[in-house]
Amino acid sequence: MRYLAFLFALSFSVHAQTPKPLPPILLQWSAAQKQVGDMGVGFRQTRSTPALKQPVVTSGRMWRFADGAFRWELGAPVGTVLVHDLTEFRVREGATAEWQVLEEKDARYRMWARFLSGREASPEELQQHFLVDATEQTADVTAVSMRPKAPFVRRHLKQLDLQISPKTFRLLQLRVLQGDGSTLTMTFEEPKAVTAEEKVKLLAR
Repeated sequence: MRYLAFLFALSFSVHAQTPKPLPPILLQWSAAQKQVGDMGVGFRQTRSTPALKQPVVTSGRMWRFADGAFRWELGAPVGTVLVHDLTEFRVREGATAEWQVLEEKDARYRMWARFLSGREASPEELQQHFLVDATEQTADVTAVSMRPKAPFVRRHLKQLDLQISPKTFRLLQLRVLQGDGSTLTMTFEEPKAVTAEEKVKLLAR
């Protein structure tokens, strides 16, 4: 709730400025998200922190549904699970751990997780919350950097770096630069469709 209050306090200064036009690739990617149905995608997560000599690499999987619900799993076997079923946000931090219900603005949830769920993917949301720049482009990848506008958010999240396919408008990689100096990189596989029966099981406790 502090985050929402902070955004409200900044709304006059933010909206008084003319937003910088978003890069075309980001508009195309945002439009493509509206056409994506229920899907699941595997990913490889690489985490680097100042305290680690070597990065930690972990596999994971994410399911995103057209209605805004999603499930996120990390580890093999699965350790951390984060679920939003449109009624509540909940997390389980271990195979034998109890589920915990989170507030939507809980620090463990973070804006980048909301971004992956598609809830921050519209052009209006992107322009409201981020400063966006296209950095480089090849035939296969366009890189885009996004920096949060709100100082409170920047304490936890410095920058999001996206790699998007200009051919399919699919998110290939997301790099998260966090306020504590750590870096989180998620490289995504090809997404696959999810059935209605699978969705029910994935969103259950």
